[in-house]
Amino acid sequence: MDELHLISAVCYVSLNPVRARLVARAEDWPWSSVRAHINGADDALVTVRAVLDRIPHFAELLSTTQDQDFEDLRLAEGSGRPLGTAEFVAGLERLLGRPTARRAPRRKPTASVAGVQLKLLQ
Repeated sequence: MDELHLISAVCYVSLNPVRARLVARAEDWPWSSVRAHINGADDALVTVRAVLDRIPHFAELLSTTQDQDFEDLRLAEGSGRPLGTAEFVAGLERLLGRPTARRAPRRKPTASVAGVQLKLLQ
């Protein structure tokens, strides 16, 4: 995951309870790491350094983030495809040994059985 994608994903997940109207502020959600990150202190479940090294002003970023900032993440949620730079996706493909990037649509292959064309299920 590239740095920009990681930061966007952290903000996106942190703000999910607010978007779902479960709480007014992200830090009010009891099952979130947001409070620990805002306080800058580890707790029993969260080590804050990895995020705060990348986002030193975590509370400010959450307060200035707009819903449209997550349009790419929201669109990618249902696709099952990775989201990131072309280099990031290419690296995943090399690591996994299979294609993961979105490809151009193509026709489904067909097979002929006793002269009848059948579409193959994928």
